Amino acid sequence: MRIDYRMLLLKILPLLLLFFLSSSNYGQDTKSKKNNDRKFKDRLFVGGSLGLSFGSNSTLIEVTPIFGYAVTEKFVVGLGLTYKYYQYKDYYATIDNGNYTGFYDLTTNIYGGSLWMRYFLAGIGIPVIENIFLHAEVEPLVFNNNYRYDPGGDFYDMYGNRYSNENEQISLTSFFLGGGLRQMLGQRSYLYIELLWNFNEELYTPYSNPRIRIGVAAAL
Repeated sequence: MRIDYRMLLLKILPLLLLFFLSSSNYGQDTKSKKNNDRKFKDRLFVGGSLGLSFGSNSTLIEVTPIFGYAVTEKFVVGLGLTYKYYQYKDYYATIDNGNYTGFYDLTTNIYGGSLWMRYFLAGIGIPVIENIFLHAEVEPLVFNNNYRYDPGGDFYDMYGNRYSNENEQISLTSFFLGGGLRQMLGQRSYLYIELLWNFNEELYTPYSNPRIRIGVAAAL
């Protein structure tokens, strides 16, 4: 698959801007010298989210553990692992003289990971805003598909794209930007809900915009 590096740069640029914005605030985050002097292990946290989505034709089960590091009280970075089971009933069909002659399910296991960062709007003295954060994420995924995209194929999906009945390994990368809200469970653990937008929708993207995710983050 050919990569458009100019478009890729435009998609990564917001992540870089957010990183430099957060980094520039590192020296200004003097709310507590004790917090800035925390040991490495005290800055680590784990968590993740579980996702279940059931529709009349589709099923999506998602498990996403995360591992994070608090650079400052406002700025955290981390990585995640992703597993998804996805099934869509009657996603493919064969057509003969304008009539459907057979239906076939799309079923696959999706694997991947992610790099992400969050910037909390803390330290401004407004309780609600204290728990709001901005979120940026890059997520590469890979999975196998039993049908290969083929303009001359005999199988059709619901959008009119044509396929051949051949195995194909698919890789795609999503670029998410958005924000969320946390509910503290203790001094360094919280529940969160976030609303994200994928700026790189592709043919096989398993998400629909916007993406809503609920999870937990707990200090080690």
